[in-house]
Amino acid sequence: MNYPLKITVVKVFEPKEIIGKDFTRESGQPIQKCGFFSEGDQFIVPETGAMPEKFICIHAFQAINKHVEVLRLGGSIEDWTGEDTIFGVCPDGIRPVIFKIERIKEKK
Repeated sequence: MNYPLKITVVKVFEPKEIIGKDFTRESGQPIQKCGFFSEGDQFIVPETGAMPEKFICIHAFQAINKHVEVLRLGGSIEDWTGEDTIFGVCPDGIRPVIFKIERIKEKK
């Protein structure tokens, strides 16, 4: 059985939170936190596992897709975060985004 999922943006980090100082490009232009996501944003992944239209960042989705597939296909990592939830992170080492991925079960 395939399940739909809900992805929630838990935390969007500033570069200073990660490397301990403001981060600037060689040009002197500062690098800001990720502009694609805001904390609290939510997205629904259909039972097919397709990336939600408004998710915007393919790199972030590819990074968390292994977790999406585990939950979507009925699997779990129970001893980590529970049967129906996994946390994942985008691969941006300077300004990462943390995602909570939850299986949506039908209410009985």
